Amino acid sequence: MNVNDMYRICQFAINKAQNGYLTPSEFNLIINQAQVSYQDYLLGEFQQYQYGRAQARINYSENENIRQRLSPLITEATLTINGTSGESPYPADYVQADTIITTAFKRVRFVQQDSLYSYYNSEIDPVATNPIYLIEPTGFQFYPKTLGSALLTYVKDAPTIVWAYTTVSGRPVYNPPPASTNPIWADVDLLEIIARALKLVGVNLQAGQVEQYANQVTQQGQ
Repeated sequence: MNVNDMYRICQFAINKAQNGYLTPSEFNLIINQAQVSYQDYLLGEFQQYQYGRAQARINYSENENIRQRLSPLITEATLTINGTSGESPYPADYVQADTIITTAFKRVRFVQQDSLYSYYNSEIDPVATNPIYLIEPTGFQFYPKTLGSALLTYVKDAPTIVWAYTTVSGRPVYNPPPASTNPIWADVDLLEIIARALKLVGVNLQAGQVEQYANQVTQQGQ
């Protein structure tokens, strides 16, 4: 499914609901809001956390299915660690860390700030041989500070979806890539994203109903 398919499905659903017309700029706005909302949902929305429960109801590390859905957004980067401060900035598209390992393929453990003293001064598990990292506002803080480099696997920002067009006889006509930008999600996830986008304009459908509309759009060639 490409971005034009998504726009056509949204228009079809809105027409069915007699809910007006969705302009290209409105579509680009709501589809990207819906994409961010869906990504946040898979990562584990803060709103889902409950007192006494360490994880959200849905969390990408929870099972293989959720991780598979996020797989288009999981990528790698080599971090260069400042030898004096032990700091390394986040990649530009960074959202959430997955794992960090050393260049010798040894795991670097995540530690919260309130536990740093215990880990840093441990004689049983010294950071010199069992490195750790902290999450800071602008990047990672590593111990030992002389680690040099590390390999980060992380979840990145989803690329902005764009339905581009040219105007023909006063009407917008789809302009395919590279002018437009297609989504990177699997079709099953795009149905969820479309459903979330439609809710933003007052059309409340489940993913199954969106799929039915998608089939109708394909069959009718709208």
